[in-house]
Amino acid sequence: METNTKTGNFISVLAVYFAANVIFIMSPAMNSIATNLYLDIAYGTVLLLSTISSLFMIPGSLLAGAVLGKKVGFKQMAVISLGGIVIAGVLPYFITNFTVVLILRIIVGFCIGLGFPLQSTLALKLFDDNERPAILGKATVAMSGGAIFYMLVSGALCDINTSYVWLVHGILIIPLILVIIFLKEPKNIEESNQTEVKNEKNEKLPMLAVIKSGLFMVVFFAFYPVLLNMSAIVEQEGLGAGVVTGIISSLFTIGNAIAGIIFAKVYQVTGKYVIPVGLVFWVVGTAVFSFGNSLVMIIIGVVICGISVQTVWPGTINSFSQYVPAGKQSMASALFISGMNLGCFLTSFYITGVAELTGNADPRLPCQIGFVIVTAFAVIWSLIEIKRKKSSCV
Repeated sequence: METNTKTGNFISVLAVYFAANVIFIMSPAMNSIATNLYLDIAYGTVLLLSTISSLFMIPGSLLAGAVLGKKVGFKQMAVISLGGIVIAGVLPYFITNFTVVLILRIIVGFCIGLGFPLQSTLALKLFDDNERPAILGKATVAMSGGAIFYMLVSGALCDINTSYVWLVHGILIIPLILVIIFLKEPKNIEESNQTEVKNEKNEKLPMLAVIKSGLFMVVFFAFYPVLLNMSAIVEQEGLGAGVVTGIISSLFTIGNAIAGIIFAKVYQVTGKYVIPVGLVFWVVGTAVFSFGNSLVMIIIGVVICGISVQTVWPGTINSFSQYVPAGKQSMASALFISGMNLGCFLTSFYITGVAELTGNADPRLPCQIGFVIVTAFAVIWSLIEIKRKKSSCV
């Protein structure tokens, strides 16, 4: 029975991670949505259909981090999260009013946010230190596989009918069914959660976890134009149509998948230096994409960025088990992901601001300026991680 429960929980982890990158449905579609569905609305405003979801992932994540395993069970949270994404994600196919669609995107973002602490907490609580790196790696592959599907299908559908993009959200019915069937909450986990609630008043969220969330926010804020402006760069420079954008976008998640496959081995070799290693790759990938003027260089940069993000992300989540109290791990995970989502949301204003201040609307420019920011804060983050390594006996 224990083996069956663990297998079921593993399947459930893969299912919820598969849904994590559903926001990427929008990446290859933004230019098509702006030019085909909302011609009378400014491009920067249309970008809100993607970035506002990122913003509202934040309250969703923080709420889930506060109540997950205490007032709301893993399975309940998964059903609410996945079900909400499916309903609010598909409805814009039937509703064309921009304001209503924007509200639906807010709901999508909030429901995605509910799922983020769930993913991390399942990995932290249901698997021990020896199992977890491999589980996180496999979960990353599932997350990347989902994103590849989302972006490839989204990019292809844009060339047929832009409105079909909204229907892609319906694929989450599959992980929803898997969670309903397989996710179990073992008695020992429930007892552990009750103990954590009793001890929570004596536990504090370490400042290091807060600092990492802030660093993740800034780095992702500076990096995100790479993904957000990808379709505009590809089309402006005559590198291909929507399907090509979808393929290139999917290469980012192929990089994610590569990182997931090798994460356990990389972690074994680098230990707590895994995050600085990931940050180095992040800087290199951003530089190659931002300054490479050929399709080949763009592809290489996107793949490297994909590897780096999914090295830094699970590396940080895994490190929480070393210094974050058990009762605060859900909140630490929620805060970390919220940092990323806030960075994503602010990016649309950053892109618009760069164009207005410089008088240059080249979609590459925000990426190139972002490279400088990514480099500076990657150095700061790496120094903090190295200091933690030297001062920790773990």
